[in-house]
Amino acid sequence: MTATDLRIRPYPLPRSLDVPEARPFLAASNLSNLIEREIWDHDDHCVAARTRFESFRPNGYEDRTIFLACENDEVVGKAVADVPLTDNLQTCYAEVIVHPERRRRGIGSALYAAVEEQARTRGRSVVMGWADHRTGFDTAGGVLTPATGAGSFPAASLPAAFAAAQGFSLAQVERCSVLPVGWDPHRLAVLGAEAARAAGPDYALVNWVDRCPDEVLEQYAYLRQKMSTDVPVGELDWEEESWDGARVREGEERLARGGGSSLVRAVLHRPSGQLVGHTILQRRAEKPGIVYQEDTLVLSDHRGHRLGMWLKVANLLDVVVVWPEAERIYTWNAEENRHMLDVNIELGFTPAGYTAAWQKKLEAA
Repeated sequence: MTATDLRIRPYPLPRSLDVPEARPFLAASNLSNLIEREIWDHDDHCVAARTRFESFRPNGYEDRTIFLACENDEVVGKAVADVPLTDNLQTCYAEVIVHPERRRRGIGSALYAAVEEQARTRGRSVVMGWADHRTGFDTAGGVLTPATGAGSFPAASLPAAFAAAQGFSLAQVERCSVLPVGWDPHRLAVLGAEAARAAGPDYALVNWVDRCPDEVLEQYAYLRQKMSTDVPVGELDWEEESWDGARVREGEERLARGGGSSLVRAVLHRPSGQLVGHTILQRRAEKPGIVYQEDTLVLSDHRGHRLGMWLKVANLLDVVVVWPEAERIYTWNAEENRHMLDVNIELGFTPAGYTAAWQKKLEAA
């Protein structure tokens, strides 16, 4: 089979997963989970079809186009072109996957061509994509290192070879780390107490589950906005995102529709009455044992007081109370973000894998 034997088509999201038109979506979701198992050798990062469906529903902040590669009505590949609508208007985020038994036949290239055409049609000049690899990779084929010099990714891996063939460069490497929930609570409490003393009386912690209180909604939105650029972004051509209370609420509602839940800790600067840092943990109902550490941010003017450690410890100690089924926590950090990596190591996180961020700047047609 060659790429010319394929049928590559945009796939409109069905109105629900309970209609016949949803069968390709279900097949594509199963394919995504197959790839996750192949990468990680476990199913911790597999996602239920209904959760994935909710994440693809239209909203005012991004527009996603799904492309399917089909052979005799069998879904053998999938691509997604994700176009942000309120910021980073030069950018298209791309995902391309192909069934392991159908690789090296041009399917991935055909799918990516559809994504790039969509990016150009939408006036985008930069395409970004991400690919994972678990730890312990073979370095015999060499490694790729981003311009920052931080981190590496196996040059002979399938994602690296595909990215190079499509004209992408390695812009950043992130480390995926994991922490089993069976930690020593006394040790965590000591770390938290030390961080609280370093913070001093000008700071206090506040927290919520699932829904940000109305009275701090816009302050929290500002923290989410600063998170987009106040952490290292490597060589990625990334602009600050645009956040307000409405965007926070949309994200909360989307997470809830997909059966997800969030545990948020924020730090209040008493003299100003402003939130100056936050950390987020999330989990999905279909995998109650798996928790994801999302944002952790302290505004630059308030760094140096151990606020990040204080936030993270307080949230971790709450996990076993709010989510008693939790078994392990995953987090991703840029390899150049030495400070946050050191905090996570002190908390007990260990490397589980690496994520390569790829970027391609499109030439004008």
